[in-house]
Amino acid sequence: MRRVLTIIICFLIAAVFSCRKEIPFNAEITTPKLVVNSLFASDSTWAVHVSRSLSVIDQGSLDNIENATVVISDASGAVVETLTYDGYGNYVGTQSPQVGQLYRVDVAAPNYVPVYGSDVVPNAVNVQSLDTMSNTVGEEDLLTVQIVFKDPPGVRNYYRFAVEMGYWEIFEDFSGGIDSTYYEEQMWILLNDPSFEGSGNNSWRDSGIMTDLLFDGQTKTVDIPVSNWFYEFQDIRIEFVDVYFSNVSESSHYYNRSFQLYQETQGNPFAQPVQVFSNITNGFGIFGGTYTEIHRVN
Repeated sequence: MRRVLTIIICFLIAAVFSCRKEIPFNAEITTPKLVVNSLFASDSTWAVHVSRSLSVIDQGSLDNIENATVVISDASGAVVETLTYDGYGNYVGTQSPQVGQLYRVDVAAPNYVPVYGSDVVPNAVNVQSLDTMSNTVGEEDLLTVQIVFKDPPGVRNYYRFAVEMGYWEIFEDFSGGIDSTYYEEQMWILLNDPSFEGSGNNSWRDSGIMTDLLFDGQTKTVDIPVSNWFYEFQDIRIEFVDVYFSNVSESSHYYNRSFQLYQETQGNPFAQPVQVFSNITNGFGIFGGTYTEIHRVN
């Protein structure tokens, strides 16, 4: 019996080691790559951030790249501008992108494979009206921003909405007098329009994204309830409300959508891993165009 048991144990050990599979480690995963990030628009000059990636076995830091060459060129290949290093991985220019134009960024740095990406600044979209109103959602009294725009027909468009508020906080100082502090911050908005993308409607986020899939070529009205936390305080005076309405490129939209999903799954051990969209060849990051209009409601 002891001999039979010994034979069985030896057989199991042999089986375990015979099933072992050698998996070659991909050297490409361990090699740091350039990370390029630039969401560019026609109302600002060129700005590109360059850093390096980390592999799963790298214990280093996400260092900024300080000695890169960053070149912007147009659709014909002509150089538009070579950007200047401005510290902390930021490279800046003096020229602005033009609406409807296709641009390419080329980034090179010592000891890294050169990378590149391209994208376009989308055209403006006709905003027909914008207003604010007070209404009730559920049991809450909310400030609602309503924006009406005409979607261009026959072209896939991608939109992003955000709201920023400037306000004064009024308080009593140590001497018993009245003082105030001014703040500007991005507000949480309720995404209750069926065209908004994300993990589900009726959720609060700092911005909302949608495509024109459900309203191509139509006049679209979007109601955006804004967080009402400031209603709870008697010592808040609103100075303005800025509505950011953006027509973004396809690449910018995919990046916004994947980054939004990445943020939603952070810290959830049961969520599927999310890979943030990248359109940078040989590296990582986003080079995406945006046309943004800022409408102020006083």
